[in-house]
Amino acid sequence: MFILLGTAATLLPPLIAWGEHIYLKHGEVSGKKRIFYFLFYFVFLHTFILGMAFCQGVRGLTIRTMTIDYEIKHLGAGLVCAFIAPFFYCFIFETDILAAGVKGYGRRVLVDIWKYRQYVVRSARAHLREEVANSYLDWLWWVIEPLCMMMIYTLVFGFLFGSAEPNFAIFVFIGLTMWTFFSRNVSYGVTTILANRSIVTRVYLPKYMLLISQMLLNGFKMLISFGIVFFMMLLFRVPMTCHIVWVIPLIFELFLFTFAVGTILMHFGVYVSDLSYIIGIVLNMLMYLSGVFYSMERFPEPFDVLLGKFNPLAFLMNSTRDALLYGSMPEWSVYFSWLCVSTVMACIGLYTIYYNENAYAKIS
Repeated sequence: MFILLGTAATLLPPLIAWGEHIYLKHGEVSGKKRIFYFLFYFVFLHTFILGMAFCQGVRGLTIRTMTIDYEIKHLGAGLVCAFIAPFFYCFIFETDILAAGVKGYGRRVLVDIWKYRQYVVRSARAHLREEVANSYLDWLWWVIEPLCMMMIYTLVFGFLFGSAEPNFAIFVFIGLTMWTFFSRNVSYGVTTILANRSIVTRVYLPKYMLLISQMLLNGFKMLISFGIVFFMMLLFRVPMTCHIVWVIPLIFELFLFTFAVGTILMHFGVYVSDLSYIIGIVLNMLMYLSGVFYSMERFPEPFDVLLGKFNPLAFLMNSTRDALLYGSMPEWSVYFSWLCVSTVMACIGLYTIYYNENAYAKIS
């Protein structure tokens, strides 16, 4: 385990940074420059991380004196820097990529969101009405469905498998609510352009508006589910503390990370026909690695730390549960790390969609 973590901490961050840089250049990088960029990120990332450790008082660090805990921290810091560093490198030095990039695309995003805001809201409302148009119970299904799922998983994991988390029904319901929002939007993002080709090929519309509309729809459902969470907290007399306010920034980060992943997959979903099947398998695996039905503390060390912090969904779920049920604050260093990563991923996703939007209009 020690050797595996050490290898990952050494090679994975520069590989991710190298791959992101080449992606931002759309593969237009010669063989010599590819080697240069990998060596540059390898030296830069590890020098930066070791420099941070030195500033924090870590002295005489060698391979023999490294602990598993330090390797996990080194890997985590390296991954965060690996996502952020190529973006700023391109912004500063690769003027042909992001010269007008952040300014031009940033202004364009704000203008497009304001211009098409009515479409987003009306489309979300139309889909909400369509879902319950022919049902007898109408909007009550938005309450009944999550409650039934909560009871099923509470029965299976709470009684049959003997999970002992306090307020287990609410514990599961929070996890299901956040996971459902993420998985539904990501699954939709993969197929959204092909599923809406009649709109894409005939009318100009920023393609990510389709995803925002779906996120608004699922966000409304998530809001209802959190309303049920607060009702259950009152019913089971769960103490409410001032830490409940931390749910707001946590949900914001869930929105941002979901949007970032959705926009990136939206592009590749146009050209990789099997991507929806692959994402379905990945989502099923990720659901059981995110602690939807159990606490991440059930994993032995150091996997509890690896999965609890390096999996953003697990971190957001655990932090939301801690704020609502146990009255504790999120781990802000991890929160802001994932906030930076999500922001960069969202910028890359928006840049990719704007760069290829003419090609989307030609899909058959």
